[in-house]
Amino acid sequence: MKYRSKIAGAAVVAAVAVALPATATTATAAGRSDGARHKEASVLQQDLDAVAAGGPTSALVEVKGAGRRTVRATSGTSIAGTHKPVDPAGLFRAGSVTKAFVATTVLQLVEEHRLGLDDPVDRWLPGLVPAGDRITVRELLNHTTGLYDVTDTLPLSPPTAFLPIRYRTWSTTELVRRGTAQPALFEPGQGYHYSSTDYLVLGLLVERVTGHSYADEITRRILRPLGMSDTSLPGTDPHIRGSHAHNYIPDGTGGVVDITEMNPSVMNAAGELISSAADLNTFTSALLGGRLLSPPLLREMTTVSAPSETGLGLEPVELPCGATAYGHDGDALGSSTWAFATPGGRSVTLSVSWGTGRPAKAAVTKLLDDALCGG
Repeated sequence: MKYRSKIAGAAVVAAVAVALPATATTATAAGRSDGARHKEASVLQQDLDAVAAGGPTSALVEVKGAGRRTVRATSGTSIAGTHKPVDPAGLFRAGSVTKAFVATTVLQLVEEHRLGLDDPVDRWLPGLVPAGDRITVRELLNHTTGLYDVTDTLPLSPPTAFLPIRYRTWSTTELVRRGTAQPALFEPGQGYHYSSTDYLVLGLLVERVTGHSYADEITRRILRPLGMSDTSLPGTDPHIRGSHAHNYIPDGTGGVVDITEMNPSVMNAAGELISSAADLNTFTSALLGGRLLSPPLLREMTTVSAPSETGLGLEPVELPCGATAYGHDGDALGSSTWAFATPGGRSVTLSVSWGTGRPAKAAVTKLLDDALCGG
């Protein structure tokens, strides 16, 4: 489930924040002069309030600057109709940000010479997808396979149409077959179309190559080494296990439906991750800082090659200040997340609960621009 945006962010560590009740908001900064901290926190708070205006019930953001400067802010209420504050360290469904973790794992396997970027899918998963003898690992990573997006086969319009199947368990293979039952959009390598089906196939590929699930490999290779204790791949568990804001979708009559509980297997390798802002900043910082991949593989991940519009699991974005940022955004029904970073060491993670409406793209873009181009 994907809500496209045009922006990016990277980081480590956390800071202390005080959450205020209901629609009250707060921002805190650490590691700079009092004047600089106040200005940065004030701008971030204004931007976040704009993101949360007009529909969303809550929003939280963490910005990590070069060095050890961290700013956090929250806006709205964590439970609709109450004055319960938003926890700035709360957990949330990260949606398609999961794809960056899957891509990193695949590229580590390439680095270990256990997999090749130009290997056809049929070498590892014969007969799984149409044209599997011509679709390569690289094309899966950068969405140039032509495979139909399984997300577009799900009942999501209006969002409440999903409610009857919110607790259903899906297998990866079942979802891939659902996507590939639709005609391909173009021949492999001849176009670009963002497709969660691509990353479902990559999840199965990781399992075939390693003998372990993609979730186990991500945990072993990324989460544990980076100390990302707030991050998990819950499989079929419908709950968010820890402090969190609730997620809502519009009910069609001006109210909302709580969609916080849902079986995440429907998102699978394309979007099941649960995390926190601090953890996602830790990941993007480590990735762009060269702690997870060698320079040649990191260049592959961040380089866009036509006809694709993305790198191999990351989206490069030119910022107003002249820097380039990299990262991923994503949806889980009822919430949206953005996690982006610059190679210079600045990062941002934003999480928003939809409420009666999604956040305005212009407001999100301004926040991410200000966060990543700040001092």
